[in-house]
Amino acid sequence: MKKNDESSSAPGPPAGRFGVLARVDSPSDLKKLSSDELIELAGECRTVIIDTITKTGGHLASNLGVVELTLALHRVFDSPKDRLVWDTSNQCYTHKLVTGRRDGFSTIRTPGGLSGFAEPSESAHDTLAAGHAGTGLSYALGIAAALQNDPSEPSVVAIVGDGALTSGTSYEALNNIVHQKPKRLVVVFNDNGWSISENIGWLTHWRNRLILNPKYQKLTETGQKLISKLPLGEEAWEIARKIKTSVEGLFLPNVIWEEMGLQYIGPIDGHNLPELEEALRSVRDISRDGTPVVLHALTHKGRGFKQAEDNPLKFHQPGSPSPMAGPGARYTYSQVFARTLITMMEADPTIVGISAAMLEGTGLAEVKKRFPERVYDVGIAEEHAVIMAAGMAKEGWKPVVSIYSTFLQRSFDQLIHDVALQNLPVTVCIDRAGLVGDDGKTHQGIFDIAFTRCIPNMTVAAPRDENELQHMLFTAIRSGRPWAVRYPRGLGVGAPLDEELREIPRGRGEILSEGSDVCLLAYGSMVPVAVEAAALLAARGVSCGVVNARFAKPLDRELLARVFEMVPRIVTVEEHLAAGGFGSGVLEAAQALGLPASRVRVHAIPDQFVEHSPQALQRKNFGLDPDGVADRVLALSPELARSAAGDAAKRSKLDQDLVETVSW
Repeated sequence: MKKNDESSSAPGPPAGRFGVLARVDSPSDLKKLSSDELIELAGECRTVIIDTITKTGGHLASNLGVVELTLALHRVFDSPKDRLVWDTSNQCYTHKLVTGRRDGFSTIRTPGGLSGFAEPSESAHDTLAAGHAGTGLSYALGIAAALQNDPSEPSVVAIVGDGALTSGTSYEALNNIVHQKPKRLVVVFNDNGWSISENIGWLTHWRNRLILNPKYQKLTETGQKLISKLPLGEEAWEIARKIKTSVEGLFLPNVIWEEMGLQYIGPIDGHNLPELEEALRSVRDISRDGTPVVLHALTHKGRGFKQAEDNPLKFHQPGSPSPMAGPGARYTYSQVFARTLITMMEADPTIVGISAAMLEGTGLAEVKKRFPERVYDVGIAEEHAVIMAAGMAKEGWKPVVSIYSTFLQRSFDQLIHDVALQNLPVTVCIDRAGLVGDDGKTHQGIFDIAFTRCIPNMTVAAPRDENELQHMLFTAIRSGRPWAVRYPRGLGVGAPLDEELREIPRGRGEILSEGSDVCLLAYGSMVPVAVEAAALLAARGVSCGVVNARFAKPLDRELLARVFEMVPRIVTVEEHLAAGGFGSGVLEAAQALGLPASRVRVHAIPDQFVEHSPQALQRKNFGLDPDGVADRVLALSPELARSAAGDAAKRSKLDQDLVETVSW
């Protein structure tokens, strides 16, 4: 999408059905609307979001909860002069609808269409393309600091959810905001009680801190007894109880925020447009002299769609197209992980599971049902999760930390300093490794091989299928070493699951088939792809072997030497960036062994961020499907291309697709 404020030419919602929304081409149009028109517009936005996201997939419940808040923000502030910073930014669908992207909204999360997150290349109204929680306050402070002397005096508004406030980075930012006191910085606290999993931590329990205090409870009980003895005592107590609840709701959050050093406004109804606008004007004015201020808005996740209101977890991100799967696949990799962990935990009471606000996505929710006291959800605090696991390992436990690849990036220092440097037996399960599809460039898991492989003491492994995953997890937990196991999003390939778990020799790969022309040295999710590619090459007259590498570190150097003896050409295949990945490790090992590294070619994702599109299409675009791998082998070797079966048109296409004109 082009970066402008104009509507695209794509067909949008019918003007007759969406009378108000059809007239909103930019935020300035919102300021012309009456109160009744704003209420109507909020309903229309919800309808468009529900109709679109239930078909295309995306973040539904969170977006339905911020419709009125978004409209109020754009009526009070002047975007893009005033910067709106959406923490995580997956709740910006209404924002997109009223900032010139209404007519293209049906393309959201589709190839070439709108991103499911904020995206500056689409519109000047999108400040940042940020998709990880806990970054909004730091971004906003940095932007505000840079704009202090701007003559236009822009405001900076950070819209932060309660889930993001389980992240330690949020508190680092709050601490510094109070210290720096920048002018015109406003914090809007969007409080809906959920992130993805139900929230944990002090924010969830702030009310309990008072109402569960024994002295408070005794005072309450005494008051009830005294009042009940009076005429109409029960009715009087009911009135007193309601007043008590209201006082708690007004007093406690005020104390918490003001103890931090911020002026607090709220809580207010996050679905009442006049109240929102009045409160936003107040905090805007208060912030002008550098007073740190927070507006607390109570919103209802999933509002306007009963199914999402009743089950915000299920409807956090419904309807996304299913990831790739093999024929006969029954289980996702996450489900196999959970099943294996339950089996091992039944036999070993020292095994525990840890998640960073991703119990459901990682499969640990099922484990927690079986072992509620042995699964820990630490909130959006990946760094803490890894350090906590290290502490457990130090005292003889066997912690298993399951985190999406894109979020594990936050724990790089902790993996080095707190796990590997101490050589502690922490098993890190890297879920959603590789290409993840429609969530796009903020969520791709294509960096983890590089940042785990470079760490001393760390074992880095990836299974070829769901059956090998269960054996690899069994091996990792029993090893007494730091391990990282990566596996892809979605369903497995349909491999039957062995009933008995067994150990896999650490640092040992396996030759699946031998060839005489070329060998595909494949890692993890690319092993089944390499097997199919070898069959395609065989049909073209090319003898191709396949190796399941299993380990990126330690690499099986003995096996590598055998492969060099077996074939004149080697192609490494991985679902990861080429830089620093598995192929880089093979080249390093070849050099160390004195083997001719010039005979090795790396087939991986090029040096770029990967935009949103279905997982299967992403693999196809990067040649990481069977046809693509086969074509890559032929393209890298004109000699093989000439000898391969195929028509002249195919050979011409291969010549055009040459990345390197090299004869091996």
